[in-house]
Amino acid sequence: MSQFCLPVFLVYFAACFLQRGACFPGGAPTDACQNLTPGHVNITANSSATPFTIMPASNTYQPGGTLRVQIMGASFRGILLQARDSTNQAVGFWSDFPDFTRSLTCNNSADSVTHQNTSVKVAGTNFTWNAPRNSPGDVSFVATIAMSREQFWTGITSDPVSGGTPVSLHLGATVLSLLNIILLTNWMVEG
Repeated sequence: MSQFCLPVFLVYFAACFLQRGACFPGGAPTDACQNLTPGHVNITANSSATPFTIMPASNTYQPGGTLRVQIMGASFRGILLQARDSTNQAVGFWSDFPDFTRSLTCNNSADSVTHQNTSVKVAGTNFTWNAPRNSPGDVSFVATIAMSREQFWTGITSDPVSGGTPVSLHLGATVLSLLNIILLTNWMVEG
């Protein structure tokens, strides 16, 4: 009986090992960070029109602020999402992860978001991007999204989002303007 069990166990172990290498149910590997291409063995990206759209909540962001980014279209199982600057580098970081997703560190801590498992993520899933305090200028959100191991799209890109004035400078200018109004009013009353 034990002579029969050992070959069955070895076949089972090999199948599990090969399946693990064929796709990444626990999230994208760091090898995928730069080109956003999953390592699905013997499978290439779908060349048809993508059923997904990346929709930032605004066409501008404030340095040091947050921006909601929504995945519209079909339900999906896998994702690798980044905000990229004009030099094609991942910038900012992600927080407040929706169910079944997590951070991935490519260049900087949590600069990417990926799936945590292959559970279905519904269309309309929201992600929270945290902009760097020093504006990198315009950014675009770029993703690879998978409906299944065999069906995924790469290079899905949002419209560019423009960087604004840092929040602290904006508030400082507002306070300075109010102070000027108070001083001018005080000068007019006394003078």
